[in-house]
Amino acid sequence: MDDKEAAMSEAELAVPTTPEDYPDREERLNNLGIALSGRYKRMRNMHDLEAAISKAEPAVSTTPNDHPDRATLLNILGNMLSDQYNRTRNMHDLEAAISKAELAVSTTPEDHQYRAGRLSNLRNMLSDRYNRTGNIHFLEAAISKAELAVSTTPEDHPHRAERLSNLGTILSARYNRTGNMHDLEAAISKAELAVSTTPEDHPDRAGRLCNLGFMLSDRYNRTGNMHDLEAAISKAELAVSTSPEDHPDRAACLNNLGNRLLDRYNRTGNMHDLEAAISKAELAVSTTPKDHPNRAACLYNLGNRLSDRYKRTGNMHDLEEAISKEELAVSTTPEDHPHRARWLSSLGNRLSDRYKQTGNVHDLEAAISKAELAVSITPEGHPNRAVWLHNLGNMLLDRYNRTGNVYDLEAAISKAELAASISPEDHLNRARRLNNLGIMLSDRYKRTGNIHDLEAAISKAELAVSTTPEDHPDRAACLNNLGNRLSDRYNRTGNMHDLEAAISKAELAVSTTPEDHPDRAGRLNNIGIKLSNRYHQTKNVYDLMAALMSFITSFNFPNALPLTRMRNARNAMRILVSIELWDEASSLAQEAIKLLPSVCGRYLSRDDQQYAILQISGLAADACSLSIKVGHVHQALQQLEFGRGIILGYLMDSRSDLTWLKKDYPGLANGYDALRFKAYAHIEEEQPVLREKLLNERREAGSRLEDCLNRIRQEQGYERFLLEPTVHELQQYANEGPIVIVNVTDIRCDAIIVSTAEVQAIALPEMNSCQAPSSFQERLGRYRTIDDRNLKKYERDIEADTEGNDYIKFGAIAGFEHMSWLWSSCVEPILKEVKKSQASDSHELLRVWWIGTGIASSFPFHAAGKDFENAQDSENTLSQIIPSYTPTIKALSYARSCASRAAKTNSSETSILVVTMPSTPEHSSLPGVEEEKLAIQRITTDICKIKALKSPTAEHVLNDMSEFDIVHFACHGCADLKDPSNSHLMLQKSGPSGPVIDKLTVSDISNKNTLGRTWIAYLSACSTAGVEATGLADECLHIASAFQVAGFAHVIGSLRPAEDDRCVRLAELFYRSLTKTGTTTRHSNRAVAEALRNAMLDIRSESPDPRLWAPFIHSGA
Repeated sequence: MDDKEAAMSEAELAVPTTPEDYPDREERLNNLGIALSGRYKRMRNMHDLEAAISKAEPAVSTTPNDHPDRATLLNILGNMLSDQYNRTRNMHDLEAAISKAELAVSTTPEDHQYRAGRLSNLRNMLSDRYNRTGNIHFLEAAISKAELAVSTTPEDHPHRAERLSNLGTILSARYNRTGNMHDLEAAISKAELAVSTTPEDHPDRAGRLCNLGFMLSDRYNRTGNMHDLEAAISKAELAVSTSPEDHPDRAACLNNLGNRLLDRYNRTGNMHDLEAAISKAELAVSTTPKDHPNRAACLYNLGNRLSDRYKRTGNMHDLEEAISKEELAVSTTPEDHPHRARWLSSLGNRLSDRYKQTGNVHDLEAAISKAELAVSITPEGHPNRAVWLHNLGNMLLDRYNRTGNVYDLEAAISKAELAASISPEDHLNRARRLNNLGIMLSDRYKRTGNIHDLEAAISKAELAVSTTPEDHPDRAACLNNLGNRLSDRYNRTGNMHDLEAAISKAELAVSTTPEDHPDRAGRLNNIGIKLSNRYHQTKNVYDLMAALMSFITSFNFPNALPLTRMRNARNAMRILVSIELWDEASSLAQEAIKLLPSVCGRYLSRDDQQYAILQISGLAADACSLSIKVGHVHQALQQLEFGRGIILGYLMDSRSDLTWLKKDYPGLANGYDALRFKAYAHIEEEQPVLREKLLNERREAGSRLEDCLNRIRQEQGYERFLLEPTVHELQQYANEGPIVIVNVTDIRCDAIIVSTAEVQAIALPEMNSCQAPSSFQERLGRYRTIDDRNLKKYERDIEADTEGNDYIKFGAIAGFEHMSWLWSSCVEPILKEVKKSQASDSHELLRVWWIGTGIASSFPFHAAGKDFENAQDSENTLSQIIPSYTPTIKALSYARSCASRAAKTNSSETSILVVTMPSTPEHSSLPGVEEEKLAIQRITTDICKIKALKSPTAEHVLNDMSEFDIVHFACHGCADLKDPSNSHLMLQKSGPSGPVIDKLTVSDISNKNTLGRTWIAYLSACSTAGVEATGLADECLHIASAFQVAGFAHVIGSLRPAEDDRCVRLAELFYRSLTKTGTTTRHSNRAVAEALRNAMLDIRSESPDPRLWAPFIHSGA
């Protein structure tokens, strides 16, 4: 037993044996309390501290007010309560500690030898209250006590160094609040004096060195003087080396050293400093008790350093860990803690980083929420307010770039201007704020064309460059931004001087960016664009080749954001195509295609996925053209399957059949099914905290699901479970007829014909989009002008709101001449090739599935023909084959599996649900829908069970449709020009003033799992099978495909608008043909497609105009 434990033992023995009225009982209680408090400081056992306080409180309460030792007892009790506050963060303890300390000071004579010590203790507590509340009044009071404590302490007093250090710390706190350099200089002076007068073997020397290091670092951050930073690191290293490993302040010293090393990394880019900083931060966290009040700061610092490593290496694990640490820091920090704003703003930055990597807009919204809260709880005079405003402005700019909402841009500029205006001119980070403000002003210029914004943006960028030290890592970003702004002015004025200057800045930005830095890829892309611009002006091939090398180098940069890499690949591909380096272009496209899952993640929300697809639209079609150009037809087919219908494929994967897996490996199957449910969950919760929790659960489930998939693929027979099919596997889906993919790009036009025997490509040289008739491009292309809507009124087509968008809509189906062109340039040569493989003795019409890519995604191949006026003419699609459509071959496979499941259901009688909307709120009535319902009933009533729903709600229909084999809709349809997932059938529900529209959307339908008996969905409405949103045509997200995802093996939908009476006639003929063949059971796929073909032929014989019979198509099995 050492001396301290022996004294403790004696004190513990003395108190119980001392009578309560004994004169020295208070002293013995106090001694025991001091002993227990001392042991707490050594062992950090809260039981000792609580016991110490329980002894000190009666010692004070039983001591008369005029007793000479009362001030001492109050001071001791105040210190204990302060220790308890620092452990528990209970404000009641701190207020009680201050009360005791103030009473101790007030009852201590001014000339008393212990008065300075008691003033110093009171200073510590007032400082804690300031740190907790942010009230500057408490800070000023703390400084006043600290100055008085120092002034009344003799120069040779052993505690003078401690009081100097405390005064320096509190002056430093005022500098951090006000930005007054006089306070910082005074703080450093006091801290240096405190260190110099502290013996080298003193246990508090490490803490004082640590404090001095903090202050020198603050001066470095203000002035950029590297001498201060090196000195700060030296002090921090000395503090750590002289701290015993079990010292309670060692974690703080490690934290401080890590911060200083991080500062040097941020200045020099030296990875060794960053790794060392992370190491120190990890050690600080591991040595800090979980209930310690400083643990949040340690977690925050570790998160920051991991984030810096992520930014350097692109390693997502570091970013996820950083977010985890900083979320924990925020959650364990009291709401009134002064550092909470710092933690919140930093967490917002991390979430923003993840948004940029994954495209998950929820992360961006959460980031903005954290940043706004950080700003709102920071007093207006606080120097860190500029930092939080700057961060918030950047996030608002990201949201503007995502949504195009100019309100966000204006708000971002407002925050950035305020951040720059309140930043001292000599502040090291002012240049960064000016740089970002320049970017925002440039974005406003691009939005409005106001040259004043562009000139202001250039001015800010130039100032940012001129005030950034040449060895500062931010200088490259400032140079890059300045180059971009000068390039913008060149694009406006054509002034070559600006372009030359832009290239010079861009080259310098690249040369000063470390080779392994993720931002290097973006800067290489920027210089490539500028060199390309100069090539177009000068025709200097050197510039073109240099631009090409910049794009390729950037694409090959593994640490860059996937979307940045893909953009560089597209830029390089354009140049390679222009100089006819086909092999190189094809190889690059193949590598770019592999990045698609990284850009459009499986577990992102639908909105996020659609946004991601918009950024890479057309890549798969271009890659296919290039592969065919170099003779790699199999690769071309795989690229289209892998790079198109991505979102649709994810949805189908979420419904994949697990029958065999459950039989062979039930444990794996059940685990996969449970994780799949969470990972693909459609989250509608609006309460922010609960929504964030559910989204985090979904993200975690997605990560675990990938691990589960890997385990499943290790089992025999499941090696390719849910992997993209091989070419051989794709060919097997052509067992009921060939699959034809028509790929149209500005590189070339081809058809890929997939049969069980081979995969071949045939060129379609006449089908070049720029050679197509102009009217065909207007009316049969992907888009149409709003004015086209005035050509004819199609009752069942309701136009989506087009205000303020750039989207162009389809016009009416084109007439004879266009169908003739489509026949001769495309369909005729394809069918000639297809029939070569057909058995010569076969008299059965061949089934052919059509897939159009890009501009051909909604081409009516089934309506192509030479002369519809002549009923005997067979040079048309319908006369030669039974046409069907499918978004992808994978979708065809899925439809076949749905058909197989439907055929196995036990129902002996086919059931039909007929949904009609004779009138629709705020839209034209549809008198034909009642007639359509009656026709269906008349034809099928003897052999089918029919239920009719008139004007139902969307929820009613969703709940009912899984109970029927056939679901028939006769209503208005709306194809959304901006968001295909919002395309919908119009039903109705009750509103406050009567019926209102109830949308049955693509999202609603595709989120419904009706796998089972569902067989046919007949959509007698306009525009249910075409995508009209720019850039999303290859995703095939429309109402018809949504019903396929929901489990319907066959869908009858419309590419374009249709007349009400023709809809009635087609439905009547379809059901008559279906029942005439005896096929109202779920065993024949062919019969459904054949019934629609027969119906169209009948209408065509009555009215040869394609606009009357060609809108509808069969899609599916």
